[in-house]
Amino acid sequence: MEVEFRTSSRGEVFYEDEKGTVKRLTKFSTDIVEKVVSIIKERYPASYARLATLYETADPTERKYLMAERFISCNFGADDNLTRDIEDDILNFEEVKCPLRGRFCPSEGIICKPKGIYKLGKEEKETADLYVKGFNFKEIAQRLGKSPSTIKVQLFRIKKKLGVKNCREIIKKLRLTSI
Repeated sequence: MEVEFRTSSRGEVFYEDEKGTVKRLTKFSTDIVEKVVSIIKERYPASYARLATLYETADPTERKYLMAERFISCNFGADDNLTRDIEDDILNFEEVKCPLRGRFCPSEGIICKPKGIYKLGKEEKETADLYVKGFNFKEIAQRLGKSPSTIKVQLFRIKKKLGVKNCREIIKKLRLTSI
């Protein structure tokens, strides 16, 4: 699923699907809403918990929609053509202008610009950190005193844990989140 989000000046959320069709996000946009909420729940548990608390009194038929709409409004909305906002279950966050950001927003770092949680082991974290810094698997092996094949296996495991398809996506994903 590939989706691009846009937010109007009035705060309405729109999305463009893979076919180029632009639609307004509503509680009836169940495929998009379900996808966004499931990604939040799986990869951004602190964000999911805050959103669930904020909308716990909402009508059950609207709760997930409100959670998705808030998350999208805080993290997407610029009309860019660089990457789709959702590509292969990866969220490509954008810098959203918000007057509350930086000083007054109690949800910054939680809903807005959330930090993901990945369960990487200590050695996987070391390998991932060096990989994100631009070292290749041979250089990482040399720095950590391991064989290149061990580093390849670690990168494969990291790729699986992050749910990405290739090693370039490891860098993209980890630059947007903390490990």
